[in-house]
Amino acid sequence: MITVNKGRILIYRLFDVALEIDLARIEESAKEGTRRLKFSKQPFMKALEFANPPVALELPSLKKGYFGSDTIVNVIAKAFDFGVLSIMFEVPVPSGASMSELERTVRELDNDKTIDVDAREYVVGLMETLGPAIIGPEIKEGFVEDYTVIYVEEFAEGLKAPELLDQYDLSRLLLYESRELSRFTREETLRNSFSYYPDDLIIIHVDNAFIIDPSGSFDLPDILEFANAQIFELRYYDRVIDKELQWIYRQISSRRGVSFSRLRDYERLSRRLVRTVTDITEVTEKVNNSLKVTEDIYYARIYRTSMSVLRSKDWETSIRDKLQTVMNTYNMIHDEISIRRAYLIELGILILIALEMVLAFYVR
Repeated sequence: MITVNKGRILIYRLFDVALEIDLARIEESAKEGTRRLKFSKQPFMKALEFANPPVALELPSLKKGYFGSDTIVNVIAKAFDFGVLSIMFEVPVPSGASMSELERTVRELDNDKTIDVDAREYVVGLMETLGPAIIGPEIKEGFVEDYTVIYVEEFAEGLKAPELLDQYDLSRLLLYESRELSRFTREETLRNSFSYYPDDLIIIHVDNAFIIDPSGSFDLPDILEFANAQIFELRYYDRVIDKELQWIYRQISSRRGVSFSRLRDYERLSRRLVRTVTDITEVTEKVNNSLKVTEDIYYARIYRTSMSVLRSKDWETSIRDKLQTVMNTYNMIHDEISIRRAYLIELGILILIALEMVLAFYVR
């Protein structure tokens, strides 16, 4: 039987809470218990470069009933400058826990709704504490991202990553399944697997990841968390554009074309369209540029794969196409306004000519 000697389950809940978060101000106001995200492993530290590294804050721990006993759960918050707060619950895996116990606990955690409630309470408390550092505060209700990392530092049997893969089907753990899975499902689930040393392993999946790392470093979970925060924010602004497009279509259909009496209304609408494109382009560029790949080594490959698994290109394409639709709508309205203005100018010229003719006639 395979048992875990040392490990943890990291549960993440991400919230969009602001237009922007002033990270420098957080550091100034809460110096104790805060740290900037920084990688610890020397060979990979230069692979990724943060434009403005997120700030981590230690929060009061919780007591929860996992693995059949009361467990102290450490809680860490991370603030991202583009307006996201992430709450991480660190559930320790007791020494000697079997893989079947780990499977059962991971399934329980996936269905534990109290985690969402606890995470939101932490977020509300943080926003009150951080105050002015939260710019444009608003928790977007019903819009939360969840992610789980199963992290093993050491197996009791001294088992290495290749031996584990030979003896145990990790796809069951990642898919929260208790039954045996098909070969196709196993291969599909485990295809995004990476190792740097013989004794480490990371498997990246859509909703979770599995890590073996004897060093206990948080570098890989931090990379996965950052990728999730970026995608989460892109998803949010994709939804914002959807709502804006629906509003635009309602406004246009209710007005039934550009008339002389409504030129000012359409001018205001066109200005709003330009502002929408400008604002969303600015924030999405900030999200996309928040982390840059500087060297194509191990950490960079982990990050790129995570972004690919989370469909970053699809979200970027969706936002770009919808922004183009907004711009096309703006161009259409602008052209209509220009035509109406040209009619008004032509009509004004004709009236002036007529007045001159009338005046000339009467002067004679």
